Amino acid sequence: MTYDEAQVLSQLVSMAIFMTLLAAAFVYAFRSSNKAKFDHIAKAAIEQDNKTEKQ
Repeated sequence: MTYDEAQVLSQLVSMAIFMTLLAAAFVYAFRSSNKAKFDHIAKAAIEQDNKTEKQ
């Protein structure tokens, strides 16, 4: 195996790992069972921002 072949193989493996992690992140983020959790976090951030503006 030459250096160029090892470089191409390394790049392909890295791309596959990255795409797998990206797909897993999208599946996690867009799963309907997480909607309530994300809505709660979004509302908490807005409420906290409103509290700091009033002070």
